[in-house]
Amino acid sequence: MDSATIQQQYETLVGQLNQAMLVTKHDRVPLLRRIMAHLGQPDRYFHVTHLAGTNGKGSTGAMLASILQAQGYRVGRFSSPAINDDREQLQVDGQWISPADFIDTYHEIVPVLTNMGLTPAAISIFEWYFLIGMVWFRNQAIDWAIVEAGLGGQYDATNALAGPQLTIFTKIALDHQKILGKSITAIAHNKSKIIKPKTQVVTLADQDSAALTVLKAEADRQGVPLIQAKQLQLTVVQSTIDGSVVDVTSDLFTWSKLQLGLVGGYQVQNLGLVLTAVAVLQQQRVKLSNEAIRAGLRQVTLPGRLTVLQRQPLILADGAHNPDGMQALVKSVQALLPQRQLIWVVGVLRDKDYQTMLTTLLPAATVLITNTPANPERALPAAQLAQTATALGSPNKPVILVATDIQAALNLAQQEATENSAIIVTGSFYVMRELQQQGWQVLPDDR
Repeated sequence: MDSATIQQQYETLVGQLNQAMLVTKHDRVPLLRRIMAHLGQPDRYFHVTHLAGTNGKGSTGAMLASILQAQGYRVGRFSSPAINDDREQLQVDGQWISPADFIDTYHEIVPVLTNMGLTPAAISIFEWYFLIGMVWFRNQAIDWAIVEAGLGGQYDATNALAGPQLTIFTKIALDHQKILGKSITAIAHNKSKIIKPKTQVVTLADQDSAALTVLKAEADRQGVPLIQAKQLQLTVVQSTIDGSVVDVTSDLFTWSKLQLGLVGGYQVQNLGLVLTAVAVLQQQRVKLSNEAIRAGLRQVTLPGRLTVLQRQPLILADGAHNPDGMQALVKSVQALLPQRQLIWVVGVLRDKDYQTMLTTLLPAATVLITNTPANPERALPAAQLAQTATALGSPNKPVILVATDIQAALNLAQQEATENSAIIVTGSFYVMRELQQQGWQVLPDDR
């Protein structure tokens, strides 16, 4: 069968999957645990690192996977959201699951569901990707799986994992409040429920104090250690739009002149977390050489995180989509490009806290160009975003313009640009997806 036919079959199959977000209705984790048991507990065939948090999961997972791969391990990654193609969510050693493997794995799972009295429609699309991922990872004979929670933790499909060797919490901040709760304490409580007996828990040295209290309480309840690097010092020796050189010291490790392939101050914070996780794995007798750690960090790439799309005029793309992410992005861009006039191209979803995002962004903007993301149900119209920005105001009085779509916004941005400008495209991963569909290189070529 030719590849075009297989691709067509794959697209038809994905189109038939239940697109509903069932996690918001009730706790489906017990059902998914039963399915995993009937599938022969595929996640028992490899080591698992489970990640939860508001921001930084993708970066942390990418760094960890790159280090493990550099050591020679075969590494599976389950991450979300995808930028352009849902197959991005499932990778082994950086290669997406093929349409043929996706179809074959789906048909491996369906009879198991049938025996349980379930139909394929009883499982949501995200749950399908999780189940297919775990079975595909087993079939691919991977050594390690890096699994990111999709939303929260307690009711997330990934909480059906049986026994992660390591549980990592990235920065916990406000996002998805309608589902996860209105406070950081409530959100942390939801995310903390992925902690299981016999794991080891690792979190940021400077995790939010309210979140840390919750994580510690749950780790104690499960009888497992919670580990943070103490006296962590991160010194950026060099920082450009192509990466950073960093010195890092703590009670757990000392590193001099680490080259990091990712850009931005927030990635340096994530680096401290990754090095803590690596130190814990080494204590668990996992073989990770200094050479592999250095090579993995040097080689790591991450689509849609301060990705350079074009150098003249300079265009960067970043999927920041909540207040904490936007704050980290603005801070990084101002540090990287201190003398530049910043032109921001922004599209957001209406269920995000875009007012706070704008309050952070506007003082750093010479021009703001709003656009409407291609998500009819959730997109905030560009005109409404522009109105909100105008009403908020800013002492630097940025020019506020409205564009219909992402390409029109970029055309406008390039017309406004001078030699001293930089264009930053941000606000949503749906905006990143549109960039890719318009031919901009947000994703790497090796897919």
